[in-house]
This record gives sequence, structure tokens and C-alpha cells, in this order.
Amino acid sequence: MLHKDPFITGEYYHIYNRGIDKRVIFKLKKDYERFVMLMYLANSDNSFRLDNILNHQQKTFDEVLVMERGKPIVSIGSWCLMTNHFHLLIRQETDGGITKFMRKLGVGYSMYFNIRHERSGALFGGLFKSKLIGTDDNYMRQLFGYIHINPLEIKFPIWENQIKKPSKDMKKFLESYEYSSYLDYFGVDRVEKNLLKTENFPNYFQTTNCFQDFVDNYFI
Repeated sequence: MLHKDPFITGEYYHIYNRGIDKRVIFKLKKDYERFVMLMYLANSDNSFRLDNILNHQQKTFDEVLVMERGKPIVSIGSWCLMTNHFHLLIRQETDGGITKFMRKLGVGYSMYFNIRHERSGALFGGLFKSKLIGTDDNYMRQLFGYIHINPLEIKFPIWENQIKKPSKDMKKFLESYEYSSYLDYFGVDRVEKNLLKTENFPNYFQTTNCFQDFVDNYFI
């Protein structure tokens, strides 16, 4: 899960990847939680062994996400985990930060997944993909919207054709979906908020209707 292109410190990137052959990469609740814990611990200039933290130190999911981890190497503005892929909005904070972060995240999760699900070989479809956002404010806005409403695909396969006139069921689904940063912007007090560094990202939310803000941003 390495990347050959240099990333620029202080710049924003859309990072994403899929399972190889679009295979499922999150089968169980424990899989999602493992990836989330790795996102938190991988974002550090220190190294951690998550198996040791969970099995020997007996830390829980909530306890891992409040651990002292050292200096973050990236800032995460939004994220979502789907059945067979993930999306991240990231700003690089130290030289080489994105490459180090994604290496620790990808290797750590692949090793865990292969052992847990008794498989071997590559889990992801090659190198993670990235797109520089740069000064394109419209793209940044759209990305905030897209990442947060993308989980609709799980229950509403043609959501992109329906989202201009979203149903109440769509909103309810997103408000119940745990594996994205939607709930953290929605105002739910949960430990996953520690993944985010929102002060390093623009504030596009002008109303108390978080769902509508994301939809409106998606159509900028």
C-alpha cells in the first residue's frame, strides 16, 4: 500500500482504495473497529503494536482511541468505511506523513484481516489512490459531501439519482451508520471524534441540518 508520488506538507488529499477485485474488506464489526483503531494509532510519529495493546494491555476500543500516541503526521478531516473500500480526506502535517500513515494502516490491517479470515495474499487493489485537492474549494466541498453520504450506497444502490430529493429514510440511515465521520459532524459525542482534526479544515456547515449541508456541498 505504498505510493510512489511525493505528497506536499500542508496540502489536502483525497485518499481511497478498494479490496482487490472489489472483494469485501470489512466483514465483521470487529473488522471495522480494527481499521478505526489503526487509523488512530497509525497517525503518529511513534510505532505501536495493536495486538499487544489489545491482548496484553487489555485495552478496549474506546481506550485505544484516547491513548497518548505522540505527534500526528496527518490531519483527518473526514472518513468513511464501506464494505469493499474506504475514503479519507487528509492534510499532510510532516514530510512523508501520508506515505508513513498509509503504510502502517494498510500493512497492519491486511495482516490482521488475513489472519482473522484465514486467507493469504494482497487484500487491497494495488497502491492506494490519491488526488491533490489544492486550491479547488468546490472540490473540497463536494468531497466533504460525497464522503459523508457515500454510505447510502449500502442501502440505496441508486442514491446518486435520488439524493436531490432525499427521503427521510436516507437521513435516518446515515444517522445510524457508525463507520464514518458523519456522526461527529452531526454532533454525536463519541470517541471516534478523536480521529479528526477539524480545525485544520474549512467549516462548510452553516446550518444545524448536517445532512442537508452534506447534500448541498455535494452539488456545488
